[in-house]
Amino acid sequence: MKTLTPAFAADFAALAYETLERAPLESTEYYRRLKNTFLMEAGSIKGVSGSILERVFTHSTNFGCIAKGKKGLFEGDYVLALRGTAKMRDVITDLNCGLSTCSNSQPVHAGFNHTFNSFRKQLEQFFSKKASQKLNIHVVGHSLGGALANLAANWLKNHFGANVKLYTFGAPRVGYHSFAIQTEAATNNHVYRCVHAADPVPLVPVWPFMHTEQEYILNGAATITPKAHSMTEQTPGYLHTASNFKSYAAINKGMEKRIQEEVRLDYDKRLECSRTSRWARKIGAALITYLRDTGKLYAIQNHYTNTLTVYDQIAKALTDSIDLSKNYTSDVKGILGYMLAFCGYPFKAISFTYASIRHILKLMLKNVFSLAGQAIALTK
Repeated sequence: MKTLTPAFAADFAALAYETLERAPLESTEYYRRLKNTFLMEAGSIKGVSGSILERVFTHSTNFGCIAKGKKGLFEGDYVLALRGTAKMRDVITDLNCGLSTCSNSQPVHAGFNHTFNSFRKQLEQFFSKKASQKLNIHVVGHSLGGALANLAANWLKNHFGANVKLYTFGAPRVGYHSFAIQTEAATNNHVYRCVHAADPVPLVPVWPFMHTEQEYILNGAATITPKAHSMTEQTPGYLHTASNFKSYAAINKGMEKRIQEEVRLDYDKRLECSRTSRWARKIGAALITYLRDTGKLYAIQNHYTNTLTVYDQIAKALTDSIDLSKNYTSDVKGILGYMLAFCGYPFKAISFTYASIRHILKLMLKNVFSLAGQAIALTK
């Protein structure tokens, strides 16, 4: 099973958005670049958005398409392309987002899972007719479509035993660490998670949600901006940046911070912090280091009620350890100082009360989530 080029994957991710239009997919510029290699098999996959109104009224909308490879490198392979939607902005930016169990038995974002389950039967009907042969399936998605692609790749592997490769552009985190590990296993480590360093959407939901480990940085501009999330705009636009690379080997690689990494922040150096993806991730890594050192990590990671409760637990953990050790106090002060600097308040006084710590934590979360919300509003 060959790997889609970055340009092919980006064209499919952009093509998924065209399922909302009245014009045939075959008439789009994206398909014209793909037509010599792929043939459309299913022009629309309908699902229910995670937005509250659409969930109440079960209003369905097109979420993607399926193509099949012609003769050549991808002969007989299928491509499932899924799109994002601005209507799910409230789902991704909701600090009260819940968790549910997905097909690999791991906890994932309930809003994403709800939307995936709303079109899962269509996928089952389509691929069941093809299951007499070994299925090779490339799953592609941008933004929230990338989150759905993660869930679809796991389900296709578990349900059909398919060979699966996963390609995402500017996707948010979908589940906890265990889900990320399962996704890497389901794809045999064929996860091509592409990002722009300035895109805020891959930064959310924040810890304990985690990405698969390896990422491909298509554009390295550091200062976070919602415009970096666009699929089709020229500056930078994932479609544009992906077309600059003939293979993934040519793309600069980054890594999702893993639990084992030790990061400690010195409060006196907080002015070095700025509103970039690098510092958002480094603050998250410092928080994980602190929770591991204080023995709180496992309990919080396995608390599956909802995200707000998880963040309340984190605030409590930060508060409870203040009097136990001078080192812990220093670590907490460093984390909080960098959070305030990230949000633009480096000289704001810090109080080590639960209410104050929870306020700073919530300020950091709202800052990142707000940027992600603005980015998703600009989807496509």
